[in-house]
Amino acid sequence: AATRAAGSSVYPAIQNMLLAARALGLGATLTTRHLVHEKETEALLGLPEDFQSYAILPIGYPMGNFGPVSRGYLADFVYLDRWGEPYEGL
Repeated sequence: AATRAAGSSVYPAIQNMLLAARALGLGATLTTRHLVHEKETEALLGLPEDFQSYAILPIGYPMGNFGPVSRGYLADFVYLDRWGEPYEGL
């Protein structure tokens, strides 16, 4: 049986799905909270017993303003070797 560590390659695909949803004006998020009740959730979703779920992606049209995303400057988040050391390569 596959382990979650072995199946972790699904997360880059999930990131791409989240980006695509955003590009289409949809709100989405990654959640693994269902794993607290994993077997019950998988049964409710009708997954075969030899399958595992890794994440659930609620996707929908957001209420209210869903404007453009603002991004910070990399220099505010990227450091060299240790916290607070400026990375001059930016």
